Amino acid sequence: MNRRTFLIASGVSTAGLVAGSAAYRVGVVWWDQTPSKEYEMLSEREAKIAEAIVDTIFPGDHLGMPNGNSVDTVDTLDEYLSAIDERTANYIRLLLHAIDELSVVSRMKLRRFHRRPRPERVQILNAWDTSRIAARREAFRALKLIFSMGYCESPQVMSAAGIDYECGAFS
Repeated sequence: MNRRTFLIASGVSTAGLVAGSAAYRVGVVWWDQTPSKEYEMLSEREAKIAEAIVDTIFPGDHLGMPNGNSVDTVDTLDEYLSAIDERTANYIRLLLHAIDELSVVSRMKLRRFHRRPRPERVQILNAWDTSRIAARREAFRALKLIFSMGYCESPQVMSAAGIDYECGAFS
């Protein structure tokens, strides 16, 4: 075998291993995990990832806006996932795993998204939100919209924002 054939064979083998590994992660590890005891759709790990995303997007502030996790935003995501078709719900859950695991290579700190400090999580989510890859950017924005609906409809958030609203107040 000459050098050129060896390099081509090595490159093809490496590409095959990478593709096979990615297919395994997505198809076997990430896809359709068993829900945790606390949620109808989210696995324990998916809930941790969602909690980290919510804490990053809605950290709360000194003016009284609550942290997203204190107003059950992840519960709202779980309710939403249980109300939509299973395939779409699995795609959204897949996005949670992608955010978590693709952050491992971010700045070469070998830590998943949900285990990073908030400043690093802010940078990672900003990269998703401003990505040049339209599919990545729009998928994240859709996820952010789902979280925003859960956060903004919370009575505690409305009250902290100065919105006086009671369900059924219109007659």
